[in-house]
Amino acid sequence: MDRSESFSRTVLSALGWATATRFAAQLVNWAMTFVVVRLISPEEYGLMAITMAVAGFLQSLSYAGFSDAIVQRSRLSDEELRDVFGLIVVINLAFLLVICAASYPLAGFYGEPRLAALLQAAALMFPIITVLAIPRAKLEKALALKQISRVEVAGNLLSGAGTVVLAWAGAGVWSLLIGMLLNAALRALGYELLAPSLTLPRFRFARHGQVIRFGGLRSAENVLWYLYTNVDVFLIGKLLGQHSLGIYSIALYVARLPLDKLAPVIKPVAFPAFSAIQDDANQAVHYLCRANQILALVGFPVFFGISATAPELVDLLLGPSWRTAAEPLRLLALAMSLRLIGLVIPSFLQGMGNARASLANTVFATFLFSAAFVIGCNWGVVGVCVAWLVATPIHFLNLVRRVNEVADVSLEVLLEPLLRPLAGSAIMYALVTATRALLPEQFPLSATLAVLVCTGVLCYGVFVLIFCRPLLAGMFALAGSQMGFGRSD
Repeated sequence: MDRSESFSRTVLSALGWATATRFAAQLVNWAMTFVVVRLISPEEYGLMAITMAVAGFLQSLSYAGFSDAIVQRSRLSDEELRDVFGLIVVINLAFLLVICAASYPLAGFYGEPRLAALLQAAALMFPIITVLAIPRAKLEKALALKQISRVEVAGNLLSGAGTVVLAWAGAGVWSLLIGMLLNAALRALGYELLAPSLTLPRFRFARHGQVIRFGGLRSAENVLWYLYTNVDVFLIGKLLGQHSLGIYSIALYVARLPLDKLAPVIKPVAFPAFSAIQDDANQAVHYLCRANQILALVGFPVFFGISATAPELVDLLLGPSWRTAAEPLRLLALAMSLRLIGLVIPSFLQGMGNARASLANTVFATFLFSAAFVIGCNWGVVGVCVAWLVATPIHFLNLVRRVNEVADVSLEVLLEPLLRPLAGSAIMYALVTATRALLPEQFPLSATLAVLVCTGVLCYGVFVLIFCRPLLAGMFALAGSQMGFGRSD
C-alpha cells in the first residue's frame, strides 16, 4: 500500500469511528435535549443564549488558536509545550477576571438582573479550559479520534442526563448552565487521563514567535468567527427581547443540529490531515473536493428535509409553546446546508499553513453577516433568518475563492461536486411540499411527518441511484474497506 492510500485509510478510519460513535450517542442526547426544551420557557433559553454569547466570545480567544498551533507544528518539545501552557494560563485567568467585572454592567445593559450571576458562574469555564487545552491538542495531532470520541460521548451523555434532572426539578436556566460546566469538566478529566499534560507552566513567550503568530492569527479568526455567528444573538436580545431570542435560538439550534454534531468530528480530523500533507497541494485539493462531495451528498438532503418538514418537527418535538419557531426553522435549515460544506475549507486553508487567507475570509464574513443581521432585525426574527439565507451563499463563494487563490484550482473544480446533490435535494423539497398539500387536514401529526419523511427519502434515493451512482459506489467501497471487506494491507 502506497503512502497516499495508507494516509487516506488512516483519516477515513478516524472519521468513520468518530462519526459512528457520536451518532449513536446523539440519538440519546437529542432525546434528552427535546425533553429539556419542553421543561424550559423561551425566555429562559433567551437568557442562556445571551450568557453563552458573552462568555463564548472570550472562550473563542482563550485557547483554540494556540492549540491549533500545536497541531499545525510538526514538532514541539516538552519545554515548548510548557511555554504554550503558560500562555494559555495567563489568558484564561485574565478572561475570568474580565467576565466577572463585566457581569453587572452587562446585566444592566440587557435589563436582566439574573444575567450577572449567570455570567459569573459561566466564568468557571476558564479554569476548565486551561486544563483541557494541551491534552486535547495532543490527541488531535495524533488523530486519536477513537479516544476523543469516547470522552465526548461520555461527557455529552452524563451532562445531558444531569441537565434533564435539573430541568425536571425546576432549576430553569441554571440547568442549562450547570450542564454546560459539567460537560466541560468531564471532557477535561477524560483528556487528561488519556494524554497526561498537567505540568508547571513556563512564561517564556519571546522564544516562540512563530507559534505565537500562528496562534494569534487563529485566535483572531476565532474571535471574528464568534462575532459574526453571535451578533444575531446580541442584536435580537437587545432589540427584540428575550422571548424572540428564545424562539430564534431554539430554531437555530434545531437547524444546526447536524452541523454542530459533525463539526467536532470533522475539524479534529481535517485540520491535522491537511497539515500532514501541506507540502502536496494537489493531493490536498483532491481530498478537499472528495470531502465536499460526500458532505453535499449526505448533508444537503438532511437540511432540505428539516426545512421542508419544519412545521411538523416543531409541533411534534417542541410542543405548542414553540410553534412560532417553525418559519425561522424553515429558513435557517436551508442556510445551514452550505455551512456544512464550509466546515472543511477553513481546515484546508489552516492546514496548508495559510492562516492569513482563512482570517481574511472570516473578516469578510464578520462584516457581511453583521450588516445583514442589522438590516434583518427591522423585520423581526424572520428578517434575521432571511438575512442568513441571503448572506450564506455570498460567504461560501468567497470561501471557495480563497481556496482558488491558495491552491490555484478553478472554481468549477470546487463547485461541480455540489451541483447534483443540490439538484436532488431541491427536487425532494418540492415533492415533500406537494405531498403535504395533498394530505387531509385531519391527518395525525406523527403520520404526516412519517409520510413526508418517507417521500423525501424515496425521492432523493431514486435521484442518487440514477444520477450519483459512481459517487455512491465509491462511498460504499471506502466504507467496505474500513470494515475489512476491501484489500488488506
